Amino acid sequence: MEIKEGIRCAVNGASECVSQLAIAITTVVFNRTALALTGEDGIAAVSIIMYLQFLFIGLYFGYSMGIAPLLSHGYGQGNIQVCRKLERYSYRFFAVAPPLLYGLASLSAPLAVSCFAQRGTAVWTLALEGMRLYGLGYLVAGLNIFTAIRLTSYGKGHWSAVVTLLRSFLLLIVFLLWLPKVWGMAGLWLAMPLAEMITIAASVGLNQSTTRSIHKKNQNIVPGDPVTE
Repeated sequence: MEIKEGIRCAVNGASECVSQLAIAITTVVFNRTALALTGEDGIAAVSIIMYLQFLFIGLYFGYSMGIAPLLSHGYGQGNIQVCRKLERYSYRFFAVAPPLLYGLASLSAPLAVSCFAQRGTAVWTLALEGMRLYGLGYLVAGLNIFTAIRLTSYGKGHWSAVVTLLRSFLLLIVFLLWLPKVWGMAGLWLAMPLAEMITIAASVGLNQSTTRSIHKKNQNIVPGDPVTE
């Protein structure tokens, strides 16, 4: 029983495993592509964008990971009304926060980039362009991140891994290998936004299907009784 539960926990954490592996691999692809296009200046610009990404995307991860224990507790207790209310709050948050975040990223781009590179240099120019194009992904990344963490909270780690695999690896790699050949550095910066935008379709579908499944499964459970698979 302990081994079975351990395996189940490992599977439920598959999304986080995929995410870390994807970061390692896609970072190499980003750097090699930038090096081929613009040399060392391109690598420096990519590094700046990656640093700043953690600052902005951190808002989405912070919210999603903060609400995850509440979703898990409500689901485990069979209190589906709590889950529904938390989900409504979350969807409202991810309807309002992304445009504000992108606006902040765009307006603060010159100042933020200047913390890493001198104004007017090639690196500064590349990173400034990258900040505004790459930042388009902030408009849709929030819902994908929340979907992956939400599914893990409900014990649906295998579906969570699908979302993470699409947004941070499969689609991203495809666009990283293809778009720079067509649009150069602009294509490199747009790879992440396009990967996030296409993943939205999977996120919406998985949210709808798992919501119906979870709510139907819990509708006859008395709050306080544990949910069993």
